[in-house]
Amino acid sequence: MNILLMVDSASTLFQKKVNVTLVHAESKAVINNHALNDFPLPEQFNKPTILDIENTRWRIVKVETLRSGNYFRSAKVQLYVLPPDSIVDPNKFLVPTLVPREQIITTDAAQAFNDFTLHLSHDEWLQFEFLPLSNIEQIQETTAIIESIINAPDENNNLWGYSSYHIRDLTWNYRLGIPFEDFCGFTGIADKGNIVLSNAAFVKNGFALRSSDHIYYGIVNNGVITKLAIKNFDCLDEELSNVLSKYGLTFVDWCNASILS
Repeated sequence: MNILLMVDSASTLFQKKVNVTLVHAESKAVINNHALNDFPLPEQFNKPTILDIENTRWRIVKVETLRSGNYFRSAKVQLYVLPPDSIVDPNKFLVPTLVPREQIITTDAAQAFNDFTLHLSHDEWLQFEFLPLSNIEQIQETTAIIESIINAPDENNNLWGYSSYHIRDLTWNYRLGIPFEDFCGFTGIADKGNIVLSNAAFVKNGFALRSSDHIYYGIVNNGVITKLAIKNFDCLDEELSNVLSKYGLTFVDWCNASILS
């Protein structure tokens, strides 16, 4: 199972250079030492987190700050890690919210778009989602539920996972009505692809679109986009802001219970 990389882009960063020691969380053996420049290591680890350090992905299960960084010296951090697919606690959940599995309809049929294939897990599906601004009150009610899960007291600071999760069974009804070709033209789409889930099946009527700055994906029916999301999110840049404005949308980072309009 893939775990979402959930490093809050708004987190305070360490100073430009940070010395990171990776320690295997089970054997306690030192894996490696890294001196990283301009690496966005969050000051607070308060959610299940995977970091990609020099092309190797690790799941963080414990953090020790050995030395805080300042202008004269680099920060020194010890991270206790496991391979990214490790199950740290079977009673914990990797994300605080999911869509129902039955809403993700799959198929083995040939796909309309084949420039590239976007691989997603159930954990990742529609977690950075565009929704109609007209549904903002219902969206706020849902994010309030998720926020209570995120902020629930936890002795491991949620690094091992969340104690519960919320199924977003109502948001599927908040449908968009964006003309597919109009959206592709507006965002300058270079490639059109398909979506494959962890079970190797295609998402029925699914699409993936690559612009110069983002990978969009979702569901299209009869030339109209009904569900829309992006693969990764760092900040609300000009392209995303223009999409929100043109199509009357709001953007929701569900796993952080964050709404941007």
